[in-house]
Amino acid sequence: MSEGYKALVRRFYKAGMGDLSAMDEIVTEDFVDHHWLPDMQPGPESARAWFRDVLGSVFSDMEIKIDFMVAEGDVVDCHFALHAKHTGEFAGIAPRGNAVVVPAISIFRIAGGKLAEAWELFDSGPLLEQMKA
Repeated sequence: MSEGYKALVRRFYKAGMGDLSAMDEIVTEDFVDHHWLPDMQPGPESARAWFRDVLGSVFSDMEIKIDFMVAEGDVVDCHFALHAKHTGEFAGIAPRGNAVVVPAISIFRIAGGKLAEAWELFDSGPLLEQMKA
């Protein structure tokens, strides 16, 4: 089952970079990512909004490159990097078109064959430095 769970995480990121309508098939109706903005509600629509309205308002030419994943039980740990171009204002930093690479770790909990919950860790300091360069 762990390979199937890893494939689900890959599908989540692929959908986030393209066909957002697939989120209905990938995440549960009460899916929550604990690094979303505080006013975002659980579910597939917020997953779409995260990629389209939050990340998409700051970055263009986005690509997720997965380094590796580890799965155990109903949890998948995904080590990846977001590669993108800074094309929208973020944290008071005007866009300069800089290429950015944001390494991160996401942890997903799976329930009923879908992503049910997620947490993400990344270091914002290097991201801000890349944006200001």
